[in-house]
Amino acid sequence: MLLKVTVLLLALSIGKSDVITKPILSLQPPWTTFFSYEKVHLTCGHLDLMGLGDILWYKEGKKFHQTSRKTTVISQSGQYSCGSQDSALSDPMNITFYNDWLILQTPYSVFEGDAVILQCQGWKKAKLSKVTFYKWRNPIYFTKENKPLSIEAARIEHRGQYSCNGYMKSGNIHENSKPVILQVQELFPQPELRIKNSTEAMSESPMTLSCETQLPPQRSASRLYFSFYKDNRTIRGRDQSTEYCIPATIMADAGFYWCVAASEDGQVQKQSLRLEIQGSTSLPMVPMGHRRIQLVLGITLVLFGLTGITAVFLYYFRLLKKAEGTAAPDPARGPFIPGTPETLKASSSQDLESCPVYTNVSPQDKKSENVLYSVVFSRKQRKKAISKDPSPREEDSSVIYSNLVLP
Repeated sequence: MLLKVTVLLLALSIGKSDVITKPILSLQPPWTTFFSYEKVHLTCGHLDLMGLGDILWYKEGKKFHQTSRKTTVISQSGQYSCGSQDSALSDPMNITFYNDWLILQTPYSVFEGDAVILQCQGWKKAKLSKVTFYKWRNPIYFTKENKPLSIEAARIEHRGQYSCNGYMKSGNIHENSKPVILQVQELFPQPELRIKNSTEAMSESPMTLSCETQLPPQRSASRLYFSFYKDNRTIRGRDQSTEYCIPATIMADAGFYWCVAASEDGQVQKQSLRLEIQGSTSLPMVPMGHRRIQLVLGITLVLFGLTGITAVFLYYFRLLKKAEGTAAPDPARGPFIPGTPETLKASSSQDLESCPVYTNVSPQDKKSENVLYSVVFSRKQRKKAISKDPSPREEDSSVIYSNLVLP
């Protein structure tokens, strides 16, 4: 018991508590589909390090069994999980038993980079021939001797619905399997490049870059390798260390940095976003992906602003043009008859008054220079057609004319 507690404390001290506090359910054989006559062994892992007592077994979320050992046997279809009274439950696992002539066997747990084998299996190991494998009902592989469908390194794109069919009993009976979903899980998320001591580092101090990502609990024993890059050149090759120190002697070199995390066999590689570091400060700029988003957002806002201003101006000019187009002389005043000041002065008609009716500038001394004022005269409007002679007549009604006078 003391040894278990010591191991548990050691795991917690190195940051592995998230690996052991949640049980991991596994099964043997490692398939998700079985024939009805088969038995499956379930194993509840990692609880042996915790010393939490008996293991509880669940089917469809309800407890159906309790054992002191971490293994149990099942023979019925359902969704299974395991745990203890003081631990969280494991991730559920769907297991199906068929009473068919033909089934497609797929692995229960597949991660990026894993080698995957899909096997078309006959009842009680019956021999099959002319077997065809399908993905989403489209044929992808044909074999005369029922060879398995192999995937060298699984990728997320391999997720999907698979099935198979073939001939049994010397090619006399053609059978089809039920479709099975193949799930491919992410081995680790895209790494994130961070400056570990960004709040303390000065422009002339060393800087530590950290390439951060995490493996799932099921693959906690796997190894990841990290490499660092700057401006399209490698500054540190593959290594298990997640950190890289930039010496103070090259801190003046501004540039874009990024890292790559890869599995041990190199089948899975993922690159972080680029991080801009300025030479005058150790504080990082916004990653390139975020900078592009901000740039697009800024340009969009500017375009919206320009569009709004243009719309306001267009609306204003439209109103102005409309006002000018609809303006018309007052019918009560009649049409305007042009004339000259001399004509008006020479007219002897009594309709012209000898003094102005209204002046918009008070008359000043005629000797004053640079003074311009207007004198308004009245006359009668003609009742008949307008002639070319602008001189006032007696039958005209009152019309106002203006005369500009320059002293």
